[in-house]
Amino acid sequence: MNSNQLNWDSVRVFLVVAEHQSLSGAAAQLSVSQPTLGRHISRLEDELNLKLFDRRQTGLFLTDSGRRLLEVAKTMASGAADFSRAVDLEKSGAPDQVCRITTGEWGLYFLSRHAAEIVAGLGDVRLEFYADDSFWDLSRHSADIAIGNRPPSHDHLISQKLGERHFHVYAAKAYLNAHEDATDPATWQDQTWAGYCGTRARLKSSKLLAGLLDERACRYAVNNSVALCELIRSGTAMGILPDWIGEYEDLTRLSAEPIGQSASWLSFHERLRHHDKLHEIKKRIVDLYHRRYHETSQRVAR
Repeated sequence: MNSNQLNWDSVRVFLVVAEHQSLSGAAAQLSVSQPTLGRHISRLEDELNLKLFDRRQTGLFLTDSGRRLLEVAKTMASGAADFSRAVDLEKSGAPDQVCRITTGEWGLYFLSRHAAEIVAGLGDVRLEFYADDSFWDLSRHSADIAIGNRPPSHDHLISQKLGERHFHVYAAKAYLNAHEDATDPATWQDQTWAGYCGTRARLKSSKLLAGLLDERACRYAVNNSVALCELIRSGTAMGILPDWIGEYEDLTRLSAEPIGQSASWLSFHERLRHHDKLHEIKKRIVDLYHRRYHETSQRVAR
């Protein structure tokens, strides 16, 4: 087919089906019926004269050609979203100006508590927070600012290190009242723990807990950081938290020394510098993290 005939809708459908590896999941996301989506994929394959998916009883799986084209399609998606966001920013004087921030769950937990402070005096700027582990794909949600635990690899992004923090073992007073020996690290493998499951099981704190437990499973597992914090706060179990969170949750720090460390980075598009309000929001977020990290260091040193 003539490449000029390929439209973005076809690429978008291809991306969604490849992500879900099934017509049912993709159809739900795109709000179309499965037969309609199936016909769309078949038509796209006919137009390209390429087989993109192998149809199996367990789902749709990319062919070798499909896998290679998927990488190009992702680039197209990133460019399309980036262009759309750039257009939004050119309308920076509009009353419905939006600043989009993608971060991890702890970042969302922290920043949402300071939302009013972030936009104070900046008019009717709308803040949108996305808790997303794909920290550095700013175009995934057409975001302006990303915060995560590693520097970005994209040349068009500017990165700024927010600092380094540590992981510690924490427990609530209720847990310690019921398990007086929990303050002794020699007993930790016999204690009740809460940790992560699902996609969160690959996070740093989850791996640290696996090391403490000699790869044994913890009693409680969740795939949400706030739920993990609530399990620990309730006295149900002990757990591992980043100190810049754990020190503020009315918990007792049980580890005398950090059991792990992680860095935090903020990344943003160069174009953000040309939009005063959004650039000011970026500066305020950086200041919030710096203050929190400094105060946390003081608390841990006491």
